[in-house]
Amino acid sequence: LYFSEAPVNAADPDGPTNFFLTIDGQTPHVFDPAAPPSIVTQVGAVEDCTIENRSLENHAFHIHQIHFLVLEKNGVAVNDAVLLDTINVPYWDGKSKTYPSVKLRLDFRDPEIAGKFVYHCHILEHEDGGMMGTIEVDPAQ
Repeated sequence: LYFSEAPVNAADPDGPTNFFLTIDGQTPHVFDPAAPPSIVTQVGAVEDCTIENRSLENHAFHIHQIHFLVLEKNGVAVNDAVLLDTINVPYWDGKSKTYPSVKLRLDFRDPEIAGKFVYHCHILEHEDGGMMGTIEVDPAQ
């Protein structure tokens, strides 16, 4: 996943901004609650996910229903056994060939989490501006 943003009107870069939280390889779009879930998994899965920040300001990744472990920051392994539901991803400097990133381990083994829920930037203006996605956790097969 990656954070990015763009002016609503390219001719007015100081105007309102659209905020995106996109799966790598897909086209960025503002969150649409009527759209199908961006991510589908199932109860029992344990998934590793890298979150990049491709924008020039900080973002805070937050996910509902579960907690995660941080495995890496900027490609460097960390040994932090603390479960989190929010983590800051620093801004990109606009020049580096790599983006600031965190690699997270998401645990979907609890059968109580089956259903749909959101992940988003935990900065309210960014969340309200479209920086959100939906995840669907299907019951175990």
